[in-house]
Amino acid sequence: MITTSIVERFADGQAIVTEGIISTKAYIILSGQVKVSKKVGEKSVSIGILKEGDVFGEMGLFSNSPRTASVIAIGDVNVGIIDKKYFNELLNKTPAELKLVVNALVERLRATTEKLAKVAIHFEKVRRTMDALSVKTAEEEEKR
Repeated sequence: MITTSIVERFADGQAIVTEGIISTKAYIILSGQVKVSKKVGEKSVSIGILKEGDVFGEMGLFSNSPRTASVIAIGDVNVGIIDKKYFNELLNKTPAELKLVVNALVERLRATTEKLAKVAIHFEKVRRTMDALSVKTAEEEEKR
């Protein structure tokens, strides 16, 4: 069981993490659900839904780079906070080889998240094109 000393509460629709903002906290969902989304150009793409026990914002513990996604509360949500200072204390007790592996995984996850969002945008464009072609085909069939 993971425990944190800091708990924050969020109401339905409230932003917990905002893409592009630098933050050094990670969150553990103690109750409720959240929606994770990512901007690609002007569009916001849903990455997924997280639930009780899931962790998000973990990349902020490794680097001072901007958040790669936004996280919004679905209903009332309680989260535990892991701050960077506490995380670094834990990490300092870890062998150097394990730190290298964890850092590599974090960078791969960041790159995969970017690629996933781009694929989702491309898929949406293809779906709209297919829908338009389907309507056009149906109209042509009706004329015959």
